[in-house]
Amino acid sequence: MSSSPTPFERLIRLEQLVDHLQHQTIPPLPPSTFDGSRPDRHVWPADELLLTRLVRRNPEALKAYESAAELTQSDGQGVLATAISGISPFRLCELQSGDAVVWLSADHERWLYETDIFASVFKASVKPDVDNTLVLQTLPKFIRKVQGREWTLEQRGEMIPKGRPFIDQKEQAELEQRIQRLEQAMARMRGGYETELVALKSSVQLISDHLGRLSRLQATDKPAPNE
Repeated sequence: MSSSPTPFERLIRLEQLVDHLQHQTIPPLPPSTFDGSRPDRHVWPADELLLTRLVRRNPEALKAYESAAELTQSDGQGVLATAISGISPFRLCELQSGDAVVWLSADHERWLYETDIFASVFKASVKPDVDNTLVLQTLPKFIRKVQGREWTLEQRGEMIPKGRPFIDQKEQAELEQRIQRLEQAMARMRGGYETELVALKSSVQLISDHLGRLSRLQATDKPAPNE
């Protein structure tokens, strides 16, 4: 098996490096005063396309980022998603923006397709039934209501019949384009830091030269002994 990193691994690594470089020039935000606002899970560090691919093909890779979710209909507020510590077929992941996305666990029961809550959160390209297994096509988007705890549905996701081919070539091309853009952004940022470092070294050298000349002038101007 090849030890070369996959495009997904390259993308996550590059986005982490870009984020690190950006934060070197941005002052840190003050700590939140809302104690215990987020459960014990990591915020998803990449984009939703990569997350969708992992949900479909490698859901076990998301264990550190997901939590069980409770979805409820609320009068006047639409569908609410709440992160819970219990058991649920719905999984939730918080994005860097503070918003969240939801999907069904890989071992979900197919009777869920006939529920009102499923129809409220997901579109289906065919009429779902208990004899038809659906898989994720696009994630539903939830807007933050309570930081790290509760979100309101903004846009429904979509599920399609299992076995229908995905547009892998298009997604792969988009993935490679994002990798190229990130590599270019990192090169520009690193080039900027190197330019600033060269300018700083030049300034230090210039100051050192001035100090040296000043010291020599002071030594020349001193009166000779017994003069």
